[in-house]
Amino acid sequence: MRFRVEKLIRDGLPQMMREQGLTVFCHRLGDAEFLAALKAKLLEEAEEVAVATADDLLEELADVSEVLMALTAAAGLSPEAVEAARLAKRAQRGGFEGRVYSCAVAGENGTPGIAYYLARPDQYPPLTEDGASSDPPASKPSNS
Repeated sequence: MRFRVEKLIRDGLPQMMREQGLTVFCHRLGDAEFLAALKAKLLEEAEEVAVATADDLLEELADVSEVLMALTAAAGLSPEAVEAARLAKRAQRGGFEGRVYSCAVAGENGTPGIAYYLARPDQYPPLTEDGASSDPPASKPSNS
């Protein structure tokens, strides 16, 4: 049996798989491919964090951290530069200790603040006056 994997894996995994009797089909990525694969891996690992149990959360966060470190290096950045950017953003916008969750925003068309949301309709769909989404029903996810 053969299975499609098509994803970036940790360096030590091919040997571990071979020791388990598997034949591994893999190749080394070029710079641009590696950067794209790391970004995809970050999304994969973030999704695993999102569904992790309390027992698995530490391991999943460690995976995210590993990918972030590799992505930082592959992008030619230093951990210190990332940390400085994090601290600058934190000083300007704050952190997450306040647990603030934004449900919606409202404003007049033409204002700078509302322009940000209008430019991103897929991320921030407009609501009707009663608070319902103005998206057509066909574009909403179904529960079936």
